[in-house]
Amino acid sequence: MGYEVSYNEFDYAKAYLVCQKVTRDLEEVQERVKAAQRAAEQSQHRLSALGMSVCKVVRSPSLDVLASKLVGGLALVNLSSQDSKDITATIGQARGNYEAAEARVEHEILLTSVPHAIAEIFSGMKDNDMRPPTEDMETALRLMMFFRIDLTSGWGQTFGQQIVNQTKHLATVLRHFRNQQNKEIVITQKDPPEYVSVDGGLDSYYELHSMLEDQGPEENGKFMVVQTDKDSYIVMLPGTQDGREYESPFDDVGVGDGFGYESENYADAIAQALEDSGAKDGSEVTFSGYSQGGIHAAQLMKNKKLKGKFKLNKMITLGSPIASIDIPDDVRSLSLEDKKDMVPGLDGTPNKNRGRHHLTTIFDGPSERIKRLTREESTFGTPHKLINYGDHLQELDLDTRPEVRERLDAFHLPRTPIKTQKFKIQRKPRTMTKEQQEKVVKHLGTISPGH
Repeated sequence: MGYEVSYNEFDYAKAYLVCQKVTRDLEEVQERVKAAQRAAEQSQHRLSALGMSVCKVVRSPSLDVLASKLVGGLALVNLSSQDSKDITATIGQARGNYEAAEARVEHEILLTSVPHAIAEIFSGMKDNDMRPPTEDMETALRLMMFFRIDLTSGWGQTFGQQIVNQTKHLATVLRHFRNQQNKEIVITQKDPPEYVSVDGGLDSYYELHSMLEDQGPEENGKFMVVQTDKDSYIVMLPGTQDGREYESPFDDVGVGDGFGYESENYADAIAQALEDSGAKDGSEVTFSGYSQGGIHAAQLMKNKKLKGKFKLNKMITLGSPIASIDIPDDVRSLSLEDKKDMVPGLDGTPNKNRGRHHLTTIFDGPSERIKRLTREESTFGTPHKLINYGDHLQELDLDTRPEVRERLDAFHLPRTPIKTQKFKIQRKPRTMTKEQQEKVVKHLGTISPGH
């Protein structure tokens, strides 16, 4: 008798989160029952004290009954809480087993089709100006992980997990050789605010990103904060920039920071820029990122510092490899990819729809109009150019399906002039706080001079 398994990682994740919530709720019930016990005991003690003041023994039978029931109730809650913890742990283990089994099957499938996969990669490159399309880029990276001898024991991890781990190692190496270990990202320049008008549709994001892209090397390192109404802001993050002539945290090391350090070192500067732009605690913040900027956008949507201060509710990425990044369930996210663009495949994992709040739209390649307007001389070609994604934004905004419109309309902007302000960030040697300086001085005072 055959059967079909339709359970997936999202079901496991959802079940795990539900069990965690039940466990937390039961722990709260435990504390409340204990508090009720203490209150009942205190009431009984107060009655006894009052009785002693008039030389009588006073005790409430009702409080005795309540105390007895609370003891039984607490025992039941303790048992239920332990059961919930055991179930949570079991589901967590089952989720891990599922992911490991899926990863092993993924490796074994590739093992049986290596020649065919290599042929497909070269065929895709041949039809795409010798650049691997997204899917072929993902396959190529998987093959690289597959043939790494030191990773052959890691078949319990998905290819995406292996690639992320290797990227983290690479980020550490880059930081070391670029002497970035003891540097922090700080704002070094604030441009005057500028008011601009956009048409309000999805291609407004292209118009705003265009203010950051190809503006000359002296503009490297700049991102932009856009205020769309009294309490709503957008953080626009650019693509990768050449940091050799003009230093930029959005250089190749920035990619490593995104994957290897979850963009943690960008959070303080972005929080400061938002505050300088007028954002307050609880202000709504949308992140919009192109290419590398999309990696940072996705990572910062879960940043504890930013989430603790602002309401991070929406995100747009254009041509970004973000499939391996966990995006919070309460975030509305829209990801655009061009199937001829190799960059979204650089994490080795397809970017799937993750739930009702996340929409990934994949386009079949640049339009003939865009091909005529651009040249193929750039590293990643026309499919990765910002103007191509601007064209895709316009195309997507023409979709009339109600279920799609409901998602897209949430990203529309006002047609009235909106305030924009650019901020330049750079990596600077980390400065010690006064407390850290005093600690160093104190430590030096304990060192005896040489004899």
